[in-house]
Amino acid sequence: MKRPIVLLTDFGEGSIFVGEMKGSILKINPEATIVDLTNRIRPHDISQAAFLLKYSFRYFPENSIFLCVVDPEVGSKRRPIAIRTKNYFFVGPDNGLMYPAASEDGIICAVLLENRKYFLERVSSTFHGRDVFAPVAAHISKGVAIEDFGPKVNSIKELSIEEPKLDSEGYLVLKVMYVDDFGNVITNLNEKYFTELISREGFIESPTILLEAGSNVHKVKLVKCYSEVEENSPLALFDSFGLLEISVNKGNASKYFSLKEGDSIRVKFQNL
Repeated sequence: MKRPIVLLTDFGEGSIFVGEMKGSILKINPEATIVDLTNRIRPHDISQAAFLLKYSFRYFPENSIFLCVVDPEVGSKRRPIAIRTKNYFFVGPDNGLMYPAASEDGIICAVLLENRKYFLERVSSTFHGRDVFAPVAAHISKGVAIEDFGPKVNSIKELSIEEPKLDSEGYLVLKVMYVDDFGNVITNLNEKYFTELISREGFIESPTILLEAGSNVHKVKLVKCYSEVEENSPLALFDSFGLLEISVNKGNASKYFSLKEGDSIRVKFQNL
């Protein structure tokens, strides 16, 4: 049974640490399939990692192993764990990163990683990604049951992804969760929440939104695809994740609106 290993880290593209993790895996399972989900999580940003994992995991084959190393508390008392869900495996620190995705798929079992037989011989206090998590993922890819790694745990750390808030002026307060390589600004407003909000609040879905970024307010068209506006014109749409994305057709929305990951913006839907 093929079990691809999917890496999610904050080490950075081209990092030697990513290479060492892959080497650690391949020493144990030379036939392993290793895929980079991304190694460009904002440093130490557990919430961003949890957010992107939640919206990405379902696109991978059944039995994929998500090796998640955004671990600012490495070497502390935070627990190393492995999780089996209905369709996947997750390996990493028990800091909440894996909870949104794993709970959505349905957690069957979670274990504490204690059996040093499955670690590297020497375990660094600063690089459990290479010395603990990568070897465990490699052994899972070879068919080892997660119960072999250590005792079951009754619960894991929960993490809630920040949701949009409706303020007293009728604006939705959103958070910039991710800026992609095109400069598209991806927020935490998903289409399902938006549809429910329209129904609950009696809003009228309109072709234009007011976008407040910093001290500036912009009128932005809500469209289905980028080409519905002129080149270098701003737009908003629900993207392939089903999340509200602020973009510029063939341009860079992050620069256009002076937005970065972690920023808050306000949006208001209106009729022309």
